[in-house]
Amino acid sequence: MWGAGKTSVYQRTLGRLAAAGCESLIAMPQAATITTHTYTPGALHEHAAHILSWLDHLTAFLEETNRRFQASTLPKHRFASVWTPTCLLEGLGFDAPMYGLPFGRDALTSIEQRLAALGVHLVLLRVPDDRIRAQCVESTRHYRGPKWACYLEGFGATDAGRAEHVRQVQAELIRWAQTSPLPLHVLDTTTQDWDVYSRYVAELIADQT
Repeated sequence: MWGAGKTSVYQRTLGRLAAAGCESLIAMPQAATITTHTYTPGALHEHAAHILSWLDHLTAFLEETNRRFQASTLPKHRFASVWTPTCLLEGLGFDAPMYGLPFGRDALTSIEQRLAALGVHLVLLRVPDDRIRAQCVESTRHYRGPKWACYLEGFGATDAGRAEHVRQVQAELIRWAQTSPLPLHVLDTTTQDWDVYSRYVAELIADQT
């Protein structure tokens, strides 16, 4: 969700992986994934087509990277744990329901199945309902500035209405994620302890290598 802490967790996890010696790291922030396709000129159907095409090409790249690694002698090397191709992708395309993009759940299923075959996991940060107004509306308005404040206006006439809009979108996002073939991990963000959450994600990734 907006303001759930994705970027905070992403940046800290990236730092943990680098500090742990991960040398084959493919990392993409949300700005390079879904955001770059939704905040450009064009109609929603064009954005949707671009996102689906981009996700397909990204998945093919990850598949080829993994195929080359597995076909080599590197998996048996003593440094295999730090050379194993590792990806950390913020946002990606699984928050598509938040943007009202014109494609259904089935449009991403085949891509998610391919990512699951590569060992990719889906981590969702859930904001408790009683924290949504403070965390996703008031706090993000303060930290993101005037443009974001203007964007928030489209969520409702009052902060209470905007918080309710965010709550409904989060509920849809969770339902979307629960149907994913990717292993799903839902982290409650009540404590807002980004270091704890990033440690969990880094350990989750390390267990796959």
